[in-house]
Amino acid sequence: MKKWHYIFLIFLVPALSNCERGDEFPNEPVITAIDFDDANSDLIIEFTDGDGDYGIEAEDPDFPYYLDDDSTEVNPYYFNLWIDYYELRDGEWVFIEPESEAGFNFRVPNLTPDGQNKQLEVIFTNDMSTELPYLLAESDTIKFRVTLVDRAKNESVPEETSAIYMPR
Repeated sequence: MKKWHYIFLIFLVPALSNCERGDEFPNEPVITAIDFDDANSDLIIEFTDGDGDYGIEAEDPDFPYYLDDDSTEVNPYYFNLWIDYYELRDGEWVFIEPESEAGFNFRVPNLTPDGQNKQLEVIFTNDMSTELPYLLAESDTIKFRVTLVDRAKNESVPEETSAIYMPR
């Protein structure tokens, strides 16, 4: 299994009092902002999750790496942060198929807060610096498409970064 090298910062902003909470978020993850910090090679994703069931424990039996014991096919729900990579080639965005079976996806640990109010507001930063040298093969303009998946397998609407110019 591929070992992932990433850094992420998570800021949870759950309400301290259920009575004072004015925001109501949908139960599926909703990406509220996505950006790329080219100075640090960080993909920054902000999202909400109304029931707080985002993230997966390291050895969760409900989300094994392979679909079943006899399979060699990776379970798509093993990862809960899906990242697609595109390059601008001849004026068209082209999806770049990853070389590894896991792609650029990875598994975010369980973020469910303690207490009665489980709503999440998260700012997540993923260091893409180890992937970028491989990625910038044929174009200097790229973008990422991100989808989040919670433990109930609710998928967010995919969101994309704007075009990212990466001089070679």
